Amino acid sequence: MPVLINDVPVVCINQAAVANHVSAALVLSIMKKENGRNGQAVRNKDGTFDLGVFQINTRWLPTLARHGYTRDDLQFNPCKNVMAATWILATNLAEGKTLWSAIGNYHSHTLKHNLTYRASVQANYQKITQVLQI
Repeated sequence: MPVLINDVPVVCINQAAVANHVSAALVLSIMKKENGRNGQAVRNKDGTFDLGVFQINTRWLPTLARHGYTRDDLQFNPCKNVMAATWILATNLAEGKTLWSAIGNYHSHTLKHNLTYRASVQANYQKITQVLQI
């Protein structure tokens, strides 16, 4: 029986981290902040939805569809959700941003929201790395 964290098999978290060259501790830190669940679709004020474990916004659907992902994949398949979310994060990192601004951009490019989000993820990251002693 696979070990799960927030409905996601640990093996999927590790595979996504390795495939996208992102620390697994960072992936876990964002997952904790997003606090989504497999199968979840949360409606936003602007009419979009945040899907699954990593609360991937439906604005990403056209881009992710070019990589073979569907809305159902993101909402109901935790392994595909974590892989897509980690790819989004890696894409932000590749744009030449700093690590923490890229993490904030996962949530919002608006500075106020970016700063709040990244501070929360950074606090999660510090706790996780202390537990793992990395």
